[in-house]
Amino acid sequence: MKIEDDPILGKYFDTPEKKARWMRRISRLYLLWLIFVMTGLAIVLLSYFLR
Repeated sequence: MKIEDDPILGKYFDTPEKKARWMRRISRLYLLWLIFVMTGLAIVLLSYFLR
């Protein structure tokens, strides 16, 4: 089943432009999430080693 045929998500991914826009948004959110995870790990490790 293609995402364009989905009854709920199909309206957001029905054209190539919309699909590209959503993929760009998802990739930006993934990079932002990755930055937060790395920052959180760095803070935890620094607090552990500086204790």
